[in-house]
Amino acid sequence: MHPTLFTIGSWSLSTYTVLLDLGLILSLALAYLEGRRRGAGERVLDLALWAVIGGVAAGRVGYVVANWSAFSEDWVRALYVWEGGLSFHGAFLGGLLVMALFSALENRQEDTLSFGMLADLLTPGLALGMAFGWAACLMAGCAYGRVGEGLGYALLPDLYGVEAWRFATQAFALGFCLLLFIGVWLLRDRWPFRGAGFLTYVLLYFAGHFFLEFTRGDEAIYLGPWRLAQLIDVLLVLAAAAGLLVLWRRATLAPAGEPAEDEPSEPEEGPPEETAGEEPAENELAEKEPATGELPEEPASEEPPGEEPPG
Repeated sequence: MHPTLFTIGSWSLSTYTVLLDLGLILSLALAYLEGRRRGAGERVLDLALWAVIGGVAAGRVGYVVANWSAFSEDWVRALYVWEGGLSFHGAFLGGLLVMALFSALENRQEDTLSFGMLADLLTPGLALGMAFGWAACLMAGCAYGRVGEGLGYALLPDLYGVEAWRFATQAFALGFCLLLFIGVWLLRDRWPFRGAGFLTYVLLYFAGHFFLEFTRGDEAIYLGPWRLAQLIDVLLVLAAAAGLLVLWRRATLAPAGEPAEDEPSEPEEGPPEETAGEEPAENELAEKEPATGELPEEPASEEPPGEEPPG
C-alpha cells in the first residue's frame, strides 16, 4: 500500500523497516516493564535483546534457504537484512533456542526466573511485535493474498507493486494478532501455571496461521498439497498442546505431594504444647479465682494501710 514512507533525493525510508523497528522497540520496552514487575527488568531485557538477535539471524537464514534461487548468484545479498526478507518460523525457533540457553545458563540456581516464567514475561511483547510485523507486510505487500473476488478481498499490491483484487491476508492477520495481544495482556497475571501464557499464545497463533496460509498467494515451498509453513505450524501447535498438557498434569498432581511439604507444620504443635505447659499456671489462677472470686482483692483492701506501699 505504502512501501516507501518518504524519499529524500536518492535515499528512501521503507515503511516496512520503520514499522518493524517500532514494533521491536515497543516489544523490548514491554518486556522490560513486565520483567520489572517481577524485580528482574534488566535480566528480562537482556534476554529479549539476545532473543531478537538470535531470531533475526535464524529468520534470515531460513528466508535465504527458502529462496536460494534468488541469492545463489549473489550470495552476499543474503547479508543485506535491511532489504527485508525474514522467515518468521526461523526467527521464532531461533529466539526460542536463545531463550532456552539463556534460562539454562542464568537460572541454574534460581527458580524465580525459570524458563516458563521468562517465556510468559516475553509473551506480551512477542504478541505486540507480531502485530507490527503484519502491519509492515500490509504496507510493503509481502505475504500477500490470493487473487480473487468476494468477501475479504481488496485492491492490494503484491511484493512487486502489482495491484489486484487479493484476499486481505495481512489485514486479517493483523486483526488476529491484536486480539491475541489483548487477550495475553489481560490474562498475564491469571495463568494457572508458569509457561501457560506462552504455550497458549503459541498454540492459538500458529493454529490461526495455519488457516491463513490457505489464503496466501505468494511463492512458497510445497510438500504435496501443503505449504512448508503449514507443516511447521502443525508441529508447533502439537508441541504447544503437549507442553500445556504436561504442565497442567504437573500442576494438578502437585497438591498430592504437598502433604510432605506440609509436614513442617507439625512444629506448630509445639507452641500448643508450650501453652499447654503454661496452662497449669493459668488453671491454678483459674482455680483460685473461682474459689475466692473477688476475695483476693478484698483481703488486699482489708490489709492495714501501712502495708499497701510495700505491696
